[in-house]
Amino acid sequence: MKTATTPEPTLGRAEIERIIANQAAKLDAAALRKTYYAQDEFLILDNFLPSEIMAQWDAQLPALRPHLHRSFIPKHKKGGSVAYDTVRELAPAMNAVYQSPALLGLLKHITDAEMQECPDSDLHRCALYAYTEEGDHIGWHYDTSYYKDRRWTLLVGFQDNSSARLVCKLHTKNPGHKPEELSLQVSPGTLVLFNGDKVYHAVTPTKANEERFMVSMQYVTSGEMNPFMRFVSNMKDSIAYFGLKQVFLGGKKSP
Repeated sequence: MKTATTPEPTLGRAEIERIIANQAAKLDAAALRKTYYAQDEFLILDNFLPSEIMAQWDAQLPALRPHLHRSFIPKHKKGGSVAYDTVRELAPAMNAVYQSPALLGLLKHITDAEMQECPDSDLHRCALYAYTEEGDHIGWHYDTSYYKDRRWTLLVGFQDNSSARLVCKLHTKNPGHKPEELSLQVSPGTLVLFNGDKVYHAVTPTKANEERFMVSMQYVTSGEMNPFMRFVSNMKDSIAYFGLKQVFLGGKKSP
């Protein structure tokens, strides 16, 4: 019998894949596709990742905390981020979810698109976003694709004891369609899928003594990006997310 101090068993990649495949098999992908497109390429999958996977994420979070890179852009963004290469090394359970064939297969059915993982060089590929200080937030924005084709964001609820909310505006680029506004607290294991060029979104500020962690996963149809857009993307990431050292030298922040 487990006691309060007994650690959760470690799930390997194969076990995580089995769990995700079972979860995906329970869903009606055709019905989800209709909802996704009716909401202008936006969909919520409540509690998709079960507690046994989220427990692994909880166990690996302490290893990521020392590598948070904090950034502040007045009137736009304040918070911390951990880039993909660090997540891959120190949080294998998060990376296993990102690289799950069953999850990608489900997303392809929902979007009716040939989605694929972002290139390894994309630090947003599977990244941790942290709101751990009073006033941490991100202002209204689109997840603009710098790639030659489409890009999707999959936000995964992780830990949240905050009053902050993910706020979204749907149909903002559809003439004649009144924008629909949403305010969401994304529970652990819940997935929020959207086309980054279509959904206008933000995160409202945290209050004192609150913390909020989210995992952002990115998918594309093409990994190609022209050199100028690559430069623009790298500069944005170095200023707003991961720092110059991480983006241009590939070095992790020392604990």
